[in-house]
Amino acid sequence: MTVDHTTSAPGPARWKALLQNPCLISLIKFILPLAVIPAIFAALYLTEPYQQFLILSGLIAAYFVPPAGKETIIPIAILMGYPWWLIMLVIFLLDVAVSLFVVWNFDLALKIPFIGRLLESGMAVARNYTESQPWLRRLSTVGLILFVFFPLQGTGAMNGSILGRLLGLDKSRVFGCVCIGSFASSLIIALGADVLIDIYQEDPVLGIGLLVLIVIIILAGVVGW
Repeated sequence: MTVDHTTSAPGPARWKALLQNPCLISLIKFILPLAVIPAIFAALYLTEPYQQFLILSGLIAAYFVPPAGKETIIPIAILMGYPWWLIMLVIFLLDVAVSLFVVWNFDLALKIPFIGRLLESGMAVARNYTESQPWLRRLSTVGLILFVFFPLQGTGAMNGSILGRLLGLDKSRVFGCVCIGSFASSLIIALGADVLIDIYQEDPVLGIGLLVLIVIIILAGVVGW
């Protein structure tokens, strides 16, 4: 007596049909980006001392509350003793999750009460930027990277993803631009803060002088932007 294995295990055709199911794909696109955030918390819980985990969790939560941003959260975390690469990686992964969610679920997310209001606010900010900064439309891809790169009020992963949509870029390009801008910005801020803290510990006067210079450059950039 022989056993028919064709009904006991799904074949390639069945898996292909399953993965082409639009409902399943939509569900994956909705859940996967959201799953990144608890995965980050779980990884930190398993690798950091509990007290350190709680403090870092508070900083992560603050990152989502304006006007806080990577330009404030990263230096604060480094001042509190966290490695520059750790906080840089955490912030970057948060931006990846946010961008992926917006790129994949923009139309659906607009219908979700709280998230929809956030996206509508982001759309207003993005429209204001495109009207006041026409070079964003001319440069499109480079402009979007720069928009995410500069840590100014109203920029960032979520608004960058919305801006990419308004610029007419395809989803993969928008996601790629946001990732590049976020990674470069997070890396420079983290390394810069770490180096500046080391300089201050060796020579407080020089450290304060460099900090003042950086603040002046940032303010000049804000005015010029």
